[in-house]
Amino acid sequence: MVIEREEIMERRSIQKLIFVCFSICILFIAGSVFAAPPDNFTAKMVMQGMVMPMAKMGNKTRMENPMMEGMVTISLMDSRKTIMMSTVNKTYMEQGYKEDTPSVYDPRVVFEKKKIGSETIDGHPCIKYDTTFYLKDKPAEKYRAIIWEAQDLGGLPIRNEMIIPPDKRHGGLDKMVTEIKEIKVGAARASMFEVPANFKKVNTMQEVMGMGGMLKQMERMKRKGPKE
Repeated sequence: MVIEREEIMERRSIQKLIFVCFSICILFIAGSVFAAPPDNFTAKMVMQGMVMPMAKMGNKTRMENPMMEGMVTISLMDSRKTIMMSTVNKTYMEQGYKEDTPSVYDPRVVFEKKKIGSETIDGHPCIKYDTTFYLKDKPAEKYRAIIWEAQDLGGLPIRNEMIIPPDKRHGGLDKMVTEIKEIKVGAARASMFEVPANFKKVNTMQEVMGMGGMLKQMERMKRKGPKE
């Protein structure tokens, strides 16, 4: 029974981390195509009430998960790979991107956006766009989002309201709102996107988190109830 609960929790943890990376990709997709936003910065990403320190350098992103102590997710878009590591246990695992996930770096992606207004967010003058994007060979599988591009930051999207496709909801939310705040241009360092040499590569989230981390996460899930 305990093993089954751990396996369920592991699958949920991986799904959440991959979805966070997917949301990050969508947050920056429009700016990368149509503007010249900074490709090196640190910030705090706010998503569903969580505040997550993050960094971006080129096609690499880093996210720290406040719900799991020491858990870091590194997304390497060029190599289509996600690394999940624990700075507490000094362990990490790798997860490949799904082939059907739209990415601005995939030539098969069609991206469309339409200006629908202007607003100021956190002191940044923004243009608001209604966007749609999909794979050329899967035109029926469309993704939609409302984005706010900060004009004083080269068109960097600092707010994103993504409509989650029905088959991606898994009984959860139908919309994900993401914002980035406290942006520091040029503050990201190459070492932020590398796994330290003394970290051990493992194969499962159970091994990454360790027994203590697993028990803490199970306790959080228990307190939050079955909807988590």
